[in-house]
Amino acid sequence: MSQFTDTVLLHATRIRTLHAYRSGNFRTLPIQECGEHLVQVPKELTHPYYAIEMKLIEDTHVFLREGVLDAFLRARDDLLHQGLDLVVYDGWRSVELQENLFWHYMKEFTVKKFNLADEFVDTATYPDIKTTFLSLPEATQVSLKEANRTYVSWPSADPTAPSPHATGGAVDVWLYKDGKPINLGIPFDWMEEDAGAFFHLKLLRKKFRGNDRQISAHRNILLLAMVRAGFSCYGPEIWHFNLGNQMDALVTKRTAIYSYIEP
Repeated sequence: MSQFTDTVLLHATRIRTLHAYRSGNFRTLPIQECGEHLVQVPKELTHPYYAIEMKLIEDTHVFLREGVLDAFLRARDDLLHQGLDLVVYDGWRSVELQENLFWHYMKEFTVKKFNLADEFVDTATYPDIKTTFLSLPEATQVSLKEANRTYVSWPSADPTAPSPHATGGAVDVWLYKDGKPINLGIPFDWMEEDAGAFFHLKLLRKKFRGNDRQISAHRNILLLAMVRAGFSCYGPEIWHFNLGNQMDALVTKRTAIYSYIEP
């Protein structure tokens, strides 16, 4: 495709995505579960981040719905033709892992933004973090929870409002070249504004450290490959894409077909 066509698609995707999340709530959308199975992503296409890097789980298997894996493979094929590769960092996620991540990032990022880090300094485990959180005034809890949910969904097995990753319809990916992760300007699971999928498209922004132009170009390549394969973006995270779940339905106006599921 031409550079002009790519630019139009990127900006249309940005406008549609940001408008959808500003004007709607994906958790209220109906789901018509299609019964599609979870399937294991071939191990050579994965780098199970929460098992390998964070040691939060021991299981290194990564699962996605069948249709999501097919779409991922289409995006990867597109990138392979450009001399790049695509790796899955995370797919289906248990509610237990979702809860651990919620409290981990609550302490790692969110409480610091509210100048409450001192309250959590002695919390060594996730139950400790949760207990300290519940000791705060109710209004503070609400504010912290909402801020944290921008990046880490509240753990839920509710079939009418499941955590997006618990549906098998959310996938976290990273761009690779020659077997190594490409610099996208931020680390994986970074919870700041520059992690946003469209941050690099802003007219006024801080530049990424390193080769800003190249980083921005790689971000564009990733977004285009995933969107062309059928995924929708999630604005705050350059690595997170959706297909068939409520988040996807919010952006695409298609019916959500993936509810809570277990392997």
